[in-house]
Amino acid sequence: MRQGSSGFTLLELLVALVVAGAAVAIGYAGLVSVSEASARSRASSQPVFAAAAARSALSAWLSSATLMEGTHPQPFRGVHRTDGPTRSDQLTTAISNGGSLRPGPRRLRVWVDTDPLTPQRGPVVEFAPIGDDRLASTDTLEIAPSATGLALRYLVLVDGRERWVDEWVSQSQLPRAVELRLLEFARARLGAVDDVPSLPPLLTIPIVVPITLDSW
Repeated sequence: MRQGSSGFTLLELLVALVVAGAAVAIGYAGLVSVSEASARSRASSQPVFAAAAARSALSAWLSSATLMEGTHPQPFRGVHRTDGPTRSDQLTTAISNGGSLRPGPRRLRVWVDTDPLTPQRGPVVEFAPIGDDRLASTDTLEIAPSATGLALRYLVLVDGRERWVDEWVSQSQLPRAVELRLLEFARARLGAVDDVPSLPPLLTIPIVVPITLDSW
């Protein structure tokens, strides 16, 4: 009796190669699909993380507002402004600490940059040295380039009662809280619609920041 062959026939080998190739193709397609899904997830979450970071940073900076007297007085100046139909309020105040990258007192200015010659766009924050701190540089940070306006309100004590006002300028009294709203109007008014992303939903919610009691 003739013993059976222990090897593969040519047909069996071809079938095995086809099956293996199909398995590799399916596996690669699955890997690409997972990678693309992961990339989409990261891309969609980045604006959320950026918006949360912006809210947290603004809250930290504004909560450390303080008044400075003496050689370099720094009053609290919250001014109501408009630029056509758009609110473009401005706030300037001393803060006790600019954070780990800008330690120590700083002058904080929040306003809407509409200058086409500057690299920033929309609401921005400026940190400037106070007094004789000449080694410190002035930094300007973009908050939300897709925002076109800025509305600020201040919770103050007037005649023994708390009330929200659109302006507050004082050398002797800080507001008890600051409310900041980033505004976004019709994107078509900006001209280059495709170049301007919409404002992240998290940044459309008003940011209410209590001023620390130590700063009163």
